[in-house]
Amino acid sequence: MLMTAAQPDAAGRAQFLESLAAGTAAPAGGSAAAYSVAMAAALLAMVARLTIGRKKYASVAAQMQAALEQAEALCRRASSAVAEDVVAFEAVMAALRQPAANAAESAARSAALSAATLRAAEVQLDVARTAAGIVQLAQICATHGNINAAPDAAAAAHLALGGLCAAVLNVRSNCASLPDKEQASALAAAATQVETAAHAGLQATLQAVATRAGRA
Repeated sequence: MLMTAAQPDAAGRAQFLESLAAGTAAPAGGSAAAYSVAMAAALLAMVARLTIGRKKYASVAAQMQAALEQAEALCRRASSAVAEDVVAFEAVMAALRQPAANAAESAARSAALSAATLRAAEVQLDVARTAAGIVQLAQICATHGNINAAPDAAAAAHLALGGLCAAVLNVRSNCASLPDKEQASALAAAATQVETAAHAGLQATLQAVATRAGRA
């Protein structure tokens, strides 16, 4: 079964949305991106479960069992990032609050801010990579899973890509604040590569759904 954090009850969902809507700086877009990605993974787990154990899909049972396990792992990973993004943001704010009254304090503050900003970018890049894995898995589920749930696999791909695009935006925003421009460039390039691949993956998933529905 999926972890509770990945599939919260009504109270948990309401609490997260209330926190997101509150007049505080966190959770914010990064956590929302991760939550979207977790929901996408949960959808694919549903598609896999609707396939496994049905005689019609016996030939793909092992493949869909593997897909289920992968979806659950991706869901846990994305769910963890919801809180990780808040922690990363709070570290950035803590660094900004450090004193800079003299050269030593200023240097310590700059180092702390750089490390915290890098971590914030890395958390969001991991969200993007997790989302890309979900888009790739969605193509498998759309192609081999229960045909009645193929549109749900496509919905998962769309949802994951939305979270990915938000995460990539956050990566680029953090990269703009990194003093090490070579490091920033490498992170931004990695984010762009992941984004490009995921867009292609979405189209492949949609094509698979259309083919099975007889529209292609």
